[in-house]
Amino acid sequence: MLATRTSWCMLLLLGAFVFAQQPSPLRQEIGKIIVAPGRGPALAIADFVPRNEPAVPAAALIRQVLAQDLDFARVANLVGQSLHPSNRPAEPEQVDFAAWGGDPTRADYLVFGNVSLIGQELIIETYLYDVQARQRLYARQHRFPIGQARRAAHVIADEIVKTLTGLDGIATSRIAFVSGQGRQSEIYVMDYDGANVRPFTRDGSTALFPSWSPDGRKIAYVSLLSGVPNIHIRSYPDGAPLPFPHFPQGTTISPVFSPDGRWIAFCSSKDSNSTQLYVASADGSLIRQLTNERGVIHSSPRWNPRTGREIAFISNRSGTPQIYIIDVDGANLRRVLDRGGFADSPAWSPDGRFLAFAWRPPQASRFDIFLMDIATREIVQLTDGPGSNESPSWAPNGRHLAFQSNRTGRFEIYLMHIDGTGVRQITHIGGRSPAWAR
Repeated sequence: MLATRTSWCMLLLLGAFVFAQQPSPLRQEIGKIIVAPGRGPALAIADFVPRNEPAVPAAALIRQVLAQDLDFARVANLVGQSLHPSNRPAEPEQVDFAAWGGDPTRADYLVFGNVSLIGQELIIETYLYDVQARQRLYARQHRFPIGQARRAAHVIADEIVKTLTGLDGIATSRIAFVSGQGRQSEIYVMDYDGANVRPFTRDGSTALFPSWSPDGRKIAYVSLLSGVPNIHIRSYPDGAPLPFPHFPQGTTISPVFSPDGRWIAFCSSKDSNSTQLYVASADGSLIRQLTNERGVIHSSPRWNPRTGREIAFISNRSGTPQIYIIDVDGANLRRVLDRGGFADSPAWSPDGRFLAFAWRPPQASRFDIFLMDIATREIVQLTDGPGSNESPSWAPNGRHLAFQSNRTGRFEIYLMHIDGTGVRQITHIGGRSPAWAR
């Protein structure tokens, strides 16, 4: 991938790709958001000590998942277990600070704890210490049902990320996606790391384009259950249907909630042969058309999460699909990508500063993921194959992206940091259109 090459490269688009030798301002800005590998403090995660024999499997799983979460969060560099001292503390008074802070471990921070299984309840005590200062930064006891060791680790990981950085973690977040074969597909929901996959819809039809409400309590999607593509909304997690009008003709696609959850933007050809951009109240009782160009196709609307007053979308009004932004009242239409090629699926960063999008540049044979600074229009490339890379979706904290790629021969869901590194596959049943819950 471009981002893993030895020099940070700026992508200049002047009809062809020219790679600069110095980091671009956008690359430098991304570097402020992401802790680069090889930098930052060292974090050791000791094996969690089981207090009784039944707690042994849970203690091992909690340590494993916690390490994976903190590694992906990039709040620090994890110290390999082969460098850990033999001392395995269960309580603060058992920590050998000299051993954990000295060679070869040289940890700046240490996470450790203990796990008990009492009846059907896991009791987990977790500690985070500044090793060099010998200062406790975090201490919590959690209680979870016996089958929720993985969930417990995610909760602890997010609390540690918050303690170390002041930022929200993503370990407890969820991703909705599409999976299926042939003409039948359903919406699934999984943990951010690909675990705990469960079906959300069971329509027995074609389900597409999942989108979360801001509070994570609803999912809007498109289904062909009625014979033509229409928007369906269901409450999460029970799947109860919620009201939204179905149109008897045309194609209605790409629903997306506004940042306050009161509105839904979507595209539809319900009134013409052209797919136009609409905004509706969340129950569909009020519908307003924003575009009205004959013979033009619009798709992939996305609200600016910071202002709530702008919508980025795709339009082929210039001949090929490009990225445009329009105000929610239909005014102030402007084109933000004018480099040719074929653009798709723009996605605003949570702070509204960046657009991630899929783009097949002129003369290219596949899509890749790019990042645009809205203020400067500077663009950097995040993926460089293999295969086609599409449909980016931002993590709630703005530090990571989910996307779909067919690099293994079929589309699966992947994660990466917003500098393009740390790519990992998280589905193995086929996956498209990831939607990361806020």
